[in-house]
Amino acid sequence: MPLLSTVGIEGVIPFGALFRYLHYYAAQFTFLFLFWHTTEALWARSYQRRHFFHWFLLTSTYPLTILALFTGYIVRGDETGLSAGRIAENLILTLPFFGKILNRLFFAVSEEGIHRAYITHIFLSFVLFFLLGIWHFRLRKIKLEDLSLWATGALALSLLWPPPLEAPHFQTSLKGPWFFLGIQELLRYLPPFGAGIIFPLIPIILLVFFPRAPKRAGWGLLLWHLFYFALLGRGLLR
Repeated sequence: MPLLSTVGIEGVIPFGALFRYLHYYAAQFTFLFLFWHTTEALWARSYQRRHFFHWFLLTSTYPLTILALFTGYIVRGDETGLSAGRIAENLILTLPFFGKILNRLFFAVSEEGIHRAYITHIFLSFVLFFLLGIWHFRLRKIKLEDLSLWATGALALSLLWPPPLEAPHFQTSLKGPWFFLGIQELLRYLPPFGAGIIFPLIPIILLVFFPRAPKRAGWGLLLWHLFYFALLGRGLLR
């Protein structure tokens, strides 16, 4: 059982539990800061100083980071992670032509368990860390000391609120990761292809083409996020 490997990290490796907690909260901070940084870049109109291809490469880090975070939940191997992986697999298989290829590339939970998700998580994490690290620490001259505040915050959360692990048990309703709850809630009202493929693609497309139509894309992003936060809130309260 994959969950035993995660529990083994905490019970066998010295300070294993602390490192797992730090890894968990650092990933949450990465996603939240990416959201903040993207909003800041749009507000500062930094897209006007970049070629469209460079802007496309920059916005592509958004879905890749979310995928790295999501596969990290799957790799935990607990009830929430595996259930989220099975839902994601079923959603991506609704994509015509490329669904099976993408599922085989990123998830394949029903065939391989967490192994494919583990490879995806490790590969994307190192690629994003390497590329973004070069850009921010070498080209933008950001120092490691600038991250000390957020590292301290992650350490404090790790000591005060250890992230849970859910052992397999019977539940009539199972909630996925917090950032996935909006999609999970929308699945109650739309078919899987609409809720799991079309809807999440909307903000990515709007980000990519933001330089071509900033006003329309900006309103589209605002309305999409307001709607998604409403779905997220409803999912959390359900």
